[in-house]
Amino acid sequence: MPANEPVIVAEVVRSGFVEGHHRGSVVALAPDGQVDWAVGDVDSQVFARSSNKPLQAVGMLRCGLVLESRLLALTCASHSGEPFHVDGVRKILADAGLDEAALQTPPDYPLDDEARLTVIRSGGGPAPVTMNCSGKHAGMLATCVLNGWPIEDYREPDHPLQLAIRAAFESLTGEPSSAVGVDGCGAPLFAASLTSLARAFRALVTAPPETAEGRVASVFAEFPE
Repeated sequence: MPANEPVIVAEVVRSGFVEGHHRGSVVALAPDGQVDWAVGDVDSQVFARSSNKPLQAVGMLRCGLVLESRLLALTCASHSGEPFHVDGVRKILADAGLDEAALQTPPDYPLDDEARLTVIRSGGGPAPVTMNCSGKHAGMLATCVLNGWPIEDYREPDHPLQLAIRAAFESLTGEPSSAVGVDGCGAPLFAASLTSLARAFRALVTAPPETAEGRVASVFAEFPE
Protein backbone atom coordinates (compact mmCIF):
# COMPACT_ATOMS: atom_id res chain seq x y z
CA MET A 1 0.00 0.00 0.00
CA PRO A 2 1.36 3.49 -0.82
CA ALA A 3 2.61 5.56 2.10
CA ASN A 4 0.13 7.85 3.82
CA GLU A 5 -2.89 5.88 2.63
CA PRO A 6 -5.66 4.90 5.09
CA VAL A 7 -4.99 1.48 6.59
CA ILE A 8 -7.25 -1.32 7.79
CA VAL A 9 -8.25 -0.40 11.35
CA ALA A 10 -11.11 -2.87 11.85
CA GLU A 11 -12.41 -6.12 10.41
CA VAL A 12 -16.07 -7.16 10.19
CA VAL A 13 -16.29 -10.82 11.20
CA ARG A 14 -19.36 -13.01 10.79
CA SER A 15 -19.32 -16.66 11.86
CA GLY A 16 -15.55 -16.61 11.94
CA PHE A 17 -15.32 -15.24 8.38
CA VAL A 18 -13.91 -11.77 7.65
CA GLU A 19 -16.57 -10.25 5.42
CA GLY A 20 -15.34 -6.69 5.28
CA HIS A 21 -12.76 -4.12 6.30
CA HIS A 22 -12.86 -0.55 7.54
CA ARG A 23 -9.92 1.68 6.62
CA GLY A 24 -8.90 4.76 8.49
CA SER A 25 -6.12 6.94 9.83
CA VAL A 26 -5.07 7.42 13.46
CA VAL A 27 -2.71 9.82 15.20
CA ALA A 28 -1.59 9.96 18.85
CA LEU A 29 0.33 12.82 20.42
CA ALA A 30 3.07 12.73 23.02
CA PRO A 31 2.66 14.91 26.14
CA ASP A 32 4.62 17.71 24.45
CA GLY A 33 2.18 17.79 21.52
CA GLN A 34 4.47 16.11 19.01
CA VAL A 35 3.27 13.13 16.99
CA ASP A 36 4.10 9.97 18.96
CA TRP A 37 2.42 7.40 16.71
CA ALA A 38 0.41 7.51 13.50
CA VAL A 39 -0.92 5.27 10.75
CA GLY A 40 -2.51 6.24 7.47
CA ASP A 41 -2.86 9.82 6.28
CA VAL A 42 -2.83 12.22 9.20
CA ASP A 43 -1.64 15.32 7.34
CA SER A 44 -4.24 15.83 4.59
CA GLN A 45 -7.10 18.06 5.63
CA VAL A 46 -10.56 16.58 6.17
CA PHE A 47 -13.97 17.78 7.30
CA ALA A 48 -14.35 16.59 10.89
CA ARG A 49 -18.04 17.49 10.91
CA SER A 50 -19.52 17.72 14.40
CA SER A 51 -16.13 17.14 16.01
CA ASN A 52 -15.54 20.80 15.14
CA LYS A 53 -18.26 21.95 17.57
CA PRO A 54 -16.05 22.41 20.66
CA LEU A 55 -13.62 24.48 18.62
CA GLN A 56 -16.47 26.57 17.21
CA ALA A 57 -17.69 27.15 20.75
CA VAL A 58 -14.28 28.52 21.70
CA GLY A 59 -14.74 31.07 18.92
CA MET A 60 -18.09 32.11 20.37
CA LEU A 61 -16.63 32.50 23.86
CA ARG A 62 -13.79 34.61 22.47
CA CYS A 63 -16.50 36.86 21.00
CA GLY A 64 -17.90 37.41 24.49
CA LEU A 65 -20.62 34.76 24.74
CA VAL A 66 -21.56 34.11 28.37
CA LEU A 67 -23.53 30.98 29.22
CA GLU A 68 -23.98 28.90 32.34
CA SER A 69 -22.02 25.69 32.15
CA ARG A 70 -24.84 23.30 31.27
CA LEU A 71 -25.92 25.53 28.39
CA LEU A 72 -22.38 25.93 27.13
CA ALA A 73 -22.07 22.13 27.09
CA LEU A 74 -25.18 22.04 24.92
CA THR A 75 -23.67 24.62 22.55
CA CYS A 76 -20.55 22.45 22.18
CA ALA A 77 -22.37 19.21 21.45
CA SER A 78 -24.58 17.23 19.10
CA HIS A 79 -27.57 16.66 21.37
CA SER A 80 -30.15 13.90 21.12
CA GLY A 81 -33.27 16.06 21.29
CA GLU A 82 -34.42 14.95 24.73
CA PRO A 83 -36.74 17.43 26.52
CA PHE A 84 -33.97 18.92 28.67
CA HIS A 85 -31.88 19.52 25.54
CA VAL A 86 -34.74 21.30 23.79
CA ASP A 87 -35.51 23.35 26.92
CA GLY A 88 -31.85 24.36 27.08
CA VAL A 89 -31.83 25.53 23.46
CA ARG A 90 -34.95 27.59 24.10
CA LYS A 91 -33.38 29.16 27.19
CA ILE A 92 -30.24 30.19 25.28
CA LEU A 93 -32.47 31.84 22.69
CA ALA A 94 -34.82 33.44 25.21
CA ASP A 95 -31.94 34.94 27.18
CA ALA A 96 -30.84 36.57 23.91
CA GLY A 97 -34.35 37.90 23.26
CA LEU A 98 -35.06 35.34 20.54
CA ASP A 99 -37.21 32.27 20.07
CA GLU A 100 -36.80 29.11 18.03
CA ALA A 101 -38.09 30.84 14.90
CA ALA A 102 -34.60 32.38 14.62
CA LEU A 103 -32.96 28.96 14.23
CA GLN A 104 -31.82 28.06 10.73
CA THR A 105 -31.14 24.41 11.48
CA PRO A 106 -32.93 22.04 9.08
CA PRO A 107 -36.07 20.54 10.66
CA ASP A 108 -35.41 17.09 12.08
CA TYR A 109 -36.70 14.58 14.59
CA PRO A 110 -34.82 14.02 17.88
CA LEU A 111 -32.01 11.46 17.67
CA ASP A 112 -33.14 9.86 20.93
CA ASP A 113 -35.57 7.02 20.21
CA GLU A 114 -38.00 7.75 23.03
CA ALA A 115 -38.00 11.50 22.38
CA ARG A 116 -38.63 10.86 18.68
CA LEU A 117 -41.53 8.50 19.43
CA THR A 118 -43.01 11.02 21.85
CA VAL A 119 -43.00 13.69 19.15
CA ILE A 120 -44.61 11.33 16.63
CA ARG A 121 -47.24 10.06 19.07
CA SER A 122 -48.22 13.62 19.92
CA GLY A 123 -48.75 14.44 16.25
CA GLY A 124 -45.59 16.50 15.96
CA GLY A 125 -43.05 16.48 13.19
CA PRO A 126 -39.48 17.47 12.44
CA ALA A 127 -38.50 20.86 13.86
CA PRO A 128 -35.39 23.05 13.85
CA VAL A 129 -35.20 23.02 17.64
CA THR A 130 -35.00 19.21 17.86
CA MET A 131 -32.26 18.97 15.21
CA ASN A 132 -29.03 17.83 16.91
CA CYS A 133 -27.11 21.01 16.05
CA SER A 134 -29.66 23.46 17.47
CA GLY A 135 -27.57 24.05 20.60
CA LYS A 136 -24.65 25.23 18.51
CA HIS A 137 -26.92 27.42 16.41
CA ALA A 138 -28.54 28.93 19.50
CA GLY A 139 -25.08 29.83 20.77
CA MET A 140 -24.24 31.37 17.41
CA LEU A 141 -27.40 33.47 17.48
CA ALA A 142 -26.77 34.60 21.06
CA THR A 143 -23.22 35.61 20.08
CA CYS A 144 -24.61 37.66 17.19
CA VAL A 145 -27.09 39.47 19.45
CA LEU A 146 -24.35 40.22 21.98
CA ASN A 147 -22.13 41.78 19.31
CA GLY A 148 -24.88 43.58 17.38
CA TRP A 149 -24.39 41.40 14.30
CA PRO A 150 -27.29 40.53 11.99
CA ILE A 151 -28.96 37.20 12.64
CA GLU A 152 -30.66 36.67 9.29
CA ASP A 153 -27.47 35.48 7.59
CA TYR A 154 -25.50 34.12 10.56
CA ARG A 155 -24.63 30.92 8.66
CA GLU A 156 -22.87 32.70 5.79
CA PRO A 157 -19.09 32.10 5.66
CA ASP A 158 -18.35 35.83 5.38
CA HIS A 159 -20.56 36.78 8.34
CA PRO A 160 -18.58 38.39 11.21
CA LEU A 161 -19.51 35.49 13.47
CA GLN A 162 -18.23 32.83 11.09
CA LEU A 163 -15.06 34.79 10.36
CA ALA A 164 -14.38 34.96 14.10
CA ILE A 165 -15.10 31.25 14.52
CA ARG A 166 -12.78 30.42 11.64
CA ALA A 167 -10.03 32.52 13.20
CA ALA A 168 -10.43 30.63 16.48
CA PHE A 169 -10.51 27.28 14.67
CA GLU A 170 -7.30 28.03 12.79
CA SER A 171 -5.54 29.33 15.89
CA LEU A 172 -6.42 26.15 17.78
CA THR A 173 -5.42 23.78 14.97
CA GLY A 174 -2.33 25.80 14.14
CA GLU A 175 -2.90 25.70 10.39
CA PRO A 176 -5.00 27.59 7.83
CA SER A 177 -8.12 25.78 6.71
CA SER A 178 -7.74 24.84 3.05
CA ALA A 179 -11.46 24.37 2.43
CA VAL A 180 -14.76 25.68 3.74
CA GLY A 181 -17.79 23.48 3.23
CA VAL A 182 -21.39 23.39 4.40
CA ASP A 183 -22.24 21.04 7.26
CA GLY A 184 -25.49 19.12 7.46
CA CYS A 185 -26.89 21.84 9.69
CA GLY A 186 -26.13 24.54 7.11
CA ALA A 187 -23.32 26.21 9.06
CA PRO A 188 -19.82 26.61 7.62
CA LEU A 189 -17.47 23.66 8.06
CA PHE A 190 -13.72 24.18 8.22
CA ALA A 191 -11.15 21.61 7.15
CA ALA A 192 -8.14 20.51 9.18
CA SER A 193 -5.75 17.56 9.33
CA LEU A 194 -6.10 14.84 11.94
CA THR A 195 -2.82 15.92 13.51
CA SER A 196 -3.92 19.53 13.84
CA LEU A 197 -7.29 18.45 15.26
CA ALA A 198 -5.51 16.34 17.86
CA ARG A 199 -3.42 19.36 18.82
CA ALA A 200 -6.55 21.52 19.02
CA PHE A 201 -8.23 19.12 21.42
CA ARG A 202 -5.01 18.90 23.40
CA ALA A 203 -5.15 22.71 23.68
CA LEU A 204 -8.62 22.43 25.20
CA VAL A 205 -7.78 19.90 27.88
CA THR A 206 -4.46 21.47 28.89
CA ALA A 207 -5.72 25.07 29.04
CA PRO A 208 -6.29 26.90 32.35
CA PRO A 209 -9.94 26.54 33.42
CA GLU A 210 -10.62 30.26 33.26
CA THR A 211 -9.83 30.45 29.52
CA ALA A 212 -12.32 29.84 26.73
CA GLU A 213 -10.54 26.58 25.88
CA GLY A 214 -10.52 25.42 29.48
CA ARG A 215 -14.19 26.22 29.96
CA VAL A 216 -15.18 24.10 26.97
CA ALA A 217 -13.22 21.14 28.30
CA SER A 218 -14.60 21.53 31.82
CA VAL A 219 -18.27 21.73 30.83
CA PHE A 220 -17.97 18.49 28.87
CA ALA A 221 -16.63 16.80 31.99
CA GLU A 222 -19.26 18.39 34.23
CA PHE A 223 -22.28 17.85 31.95
CA PRO A 224 -21.56 14.83 29.72
CA GLU A 225 -25.29 14.32 29.17
